[in-house]
Amino acid sequence: MPPWLIGTLRRWLMHEPAAPATGASRVAPLAGATDDAAAGDEAPQPSAPIERFERLTGLRCEAEAAADARPDEQAFVEALQTLLESGQSLAAWVPRPPSVLPRLLACLRGEQPSLRQAAALVREDPQLVADIVRAANSARMQHGEPVTELEQAVLRLGVDGLLRIAGASVMRPLFDARRDALLAAAAPKLARLALAKSLLCYMQAPRCGVDAFDAYLAGLTHNVGWVGVLRVLGLRLPPAARPYSCRFVVELSRLSERMYGASAEQWQLNDALTGLGRALRKSPLEQSTLPLARLLWRAETEVERKLLAA
Repeated sequence: MPPWLIGTLRRWLMHEPAAPATGASRVAPLAGATDDAAAGDEAPQPSAPIERFERLTGLRCEAEAAADARPDEQAFVEALQTLLESGQSLAAWVPRPPSVLPRLLACLRGEQPSLRQAAALVREDPQLVADIVRAANSARMQHGEPVTELEQAVLRLGVDGLLRIAGASVMRPLFDARRDALLAAAAPKLARLALAKSLLCYMQAPRCGVDAFDAYLAGLTHNVGWVGVLRVLGLRLPPAARPYSCRFVVELSRLSERMYGASAEQWQLNDALTGLGRALRKSPLEQSTLPLARLLWRAETEVERKLLAA
């Protein structure tokens, strides 16, 4: 695994820890953070749904964990389930990844990736062009004279560098809070988790028999299910003086996966992501036997336990 990619992940997951929440266990070093590390048979324990929600949003649930969901919460869950089962477009709630991304990944596949073809695709996105040229001229990448042409910048960055910059650029529209107060608190955390998760999926994919670029795309987009749920929640049932019930928050966690699954099916970006979406509509991520889903679950667990410890 390229040292640059490993170093990036280490900086996110090892060098930027926050103080763990009360009662949280100390996080072990990330599996897959070195070339010799194996994925391992025993998966780490995932964050509990309530803990995840509270750390994402900064809100606290009701102290009584066994309390039933309120009538308005039950109505919200039923309405959202009906929407997800209807097959209606979710574009108003869940942003679609830029169409250039799957095409960019497609031309980077194989033993001889076409960086020149990648440069031609990147030209469709002026912001991405600017990000790539800026990164190629950064102190870390600087070799010789500054580059001014996109093709030169892409060749200097290489496949791994291009993935990093493209992923960071995609974060902007995918995790834009659009002035939604509830989502605003969670969006930056979701974006950071997604970028780290995408790189970890990319690193561990070969060990799991999964295509690395399919894994990267799944890790990058998976958190938009939470974007959709929090956006609907902020509009239809915004936080009030009384906190959400714990049972309701558990339901929201499952709805976020179904929201992503339905969205991935509607996007039709590639067969792997469509299949993942179909699987997540039927069963939770941790219960799916799909290899891509298993890899995604392991990566999500590792990343959340480190980066959500706040």
